[in-house]
Amino acid sequence: VVTSPPAPLLPTVSPSGCDDLISAIFELARTLCRLQLSDEELALFTAAVLLSPDRPWLTESKKVQKLQDKIYVALQHEIQKKHSTEDKLSKMVSKLPLMKTICNLHLDKLEFFRLLHPETAMNFPPLYKEVFNSELQYSDPQES
Repeated sequence: VVTSPPAPLLPTVSPSGCDDLISAIFELARTLCRLQLSDEELALFTAAVLLSPDRPWLTESKKVQKLQDKIYVALQHEIQKKHSTEDKLSKMVSKLPLMKTICNLHLDKLEFFRLLHPETAMNFPPLYKEVFNSELQYSDPQES
């Protein structure tokens, strides 16, 4: 007995509409893998990226900047502790523009998807909606 697969719960998005986003994500992954980051280095770098003081909706960006600076100091200490190459941190930081590009591409794709499928976008997980609603609300296509 052959049965057909269940119907998808969400509308299917053609991957061909996201080629630029997918390529950018894989390029970032490739370059970060080449750095062979330890778990500690990756965790600290992730924290530094997430604690970005340049978000327009932040009310106390100076406090966020100070916290981010402390995380970068901890990251530098972790890199030196592992006797890694001196330029490892600068190589990591050099990926920030690509990460910003990926974020902007993702926001563009998300906004397009929300316009095309508003009923589905309303069912996004709460954390996803919380994070990306504020980004979409304040994103400026002129930035980048």
